[in-house]
Amino acid sequence: MKKGLLIILLVFTQQILAQKASPALSKSYSKTELQSFEQDGQGTINVLNYAVDYACYTILMPEGKDVSQFPSINLKSKKDIHFTDYQLQIKDRTQYFKIEGSNELLVVKSLNVLKLEMQNKK
Repeated sequence: MKKGLLIILLVFTQQILAQKASPALSKSYSKTELQSFEQDGQGTINVLNYAVDYACYTILMPEGKDVSQFPSINLKSKKDIHFTDYQLQIKDRTQYFKIEGSNELLVVKSLNVLKLEMQNKK
């Protein structure tokens, strides 16, 4: 009896502590992908939730660098840029996009960079 109650309590506690996906992530990922991230045991959903607010920033195009291979993106606003507003996904590498009508690049941080940032904030 005690073992049964303990198991129920542990399952219930795990469900409470389990991180849920930010609603914004549904713009970039399918329900199946989000469920997989929530259950992967590696904290991926935590990183993606953090990424919604911290993954993107802009920089001036570096002089002398060839940026012609970067895809273009039309930013709605340079304030509060969220990768999910453009249906982008966080990758294992940092992504760069030429911002149309400007001499700037949009930078979307990689999964590893975001993980390191989160660790350093603790």
